[in-house]
Parts: sequence; structure tokens; C-alpha cells
Amino acid sequence: MLPPLEESRYAFTVPPLVEGVPAARERVAVRAGRLGLSLSEELIYDLKLLTGELVANSVTHTKAACVVCVRWTGERLRVEVTDVDPIAAAPSQASSMDEHGRGLVLVATLATEWGSEPCTAGKKTWFELAVQDFAGGTAAASLSHSDVTAEESAPIADARVRIAHQAA
Repeated sequence: MLPPLEESRYAFTVPPLVEGVPAARERVAVRAGRLGLSLSEELIYDLKLLTGELVANSVTHTKAACVVCVRWTGERLRVEVTDVDPIAAAPSQASSMDEHGRGLVLVATLATEWGSEPCTAGKKTWFELAVQDFAGGTAAASLSHSDVTAEESAPIADARVRIAHQAA
């Protein structure tokens, strides 16, 4: 028996290179589209921007691969980035002249909710976006379990092992 939609996850590993960030943004946007959600251009832009910030922070600060997980919670679209650093992410106080340090401020501003917490691999930093339907209510997702391929559902456990292995 297949799990309910809320438990259907899609995860993939991003190599420890900043050059992997654009592909990660696109994979998250494509997955969100496959969930059958009504996503405005603005919401897709925010989704890609926030995903890019979390993935870039992860690979830049850890110099290691990270795992990106996308799922529909039943009310929100959730993106999680797991990496080997056990220290929770927190917004910094960048000055107007600083070139870096504003990414998590963007995440905190644009996301419906976000957070960072330790996990067995290191830490998980996540954000959620509320997806509204055309009537202004929370959208319903329509995804058949046949849309979730083995490639999409299997990598979660394997990716956690790869992260833990890289940390050793």
C-alpha cells in the first residue's frame, strides 16, 4: 500500500559545488509542478529563490553535498535542505556594504514559515510556502502515486547515508 500524499517525498543530492545550485532550484520547481498545485509565477520565483539560498548556504559553508527534500504537507509546500553541519542556521546582521549575509533574511521574509534544527546527519534547514487556490483557500494537491517514480522516492535514505559518510 502506498503512503498518503502528505508522506510522499521527493529527495535528491546536490554535489558540493555552487554550480549545482541552479539545477537544484529547477528540480524543486519541476517537482512542485508535478504535485498539481496552483503555483503563480511569483510563487515559483520565491520557491526557486529560497531553494537557491538554502542550497548555496549549505554547499558553500560545509564544502559537502547536501540533500534537498520537497513535499506537500497537506497545507504547504515544504523544502528541506539537510547537510553535515550540526549548527543551526540563523540570519546574520549584514551591513549595507556586505556582499553576503542576507540569504536567510530573504528566507525569513518570503517564506510562510522556516527553521533550522539539528538532525542525525548534521542539520536540516527548511522553509514552507502557503499555496493558495484561485478562490483564496489552501490548494488541494492532486498527485497519483504513479507520478512518484522509484528515482524520486528512493534516494532519501541513501542520501542520508552519503551525507553521514562524507561527514566522517
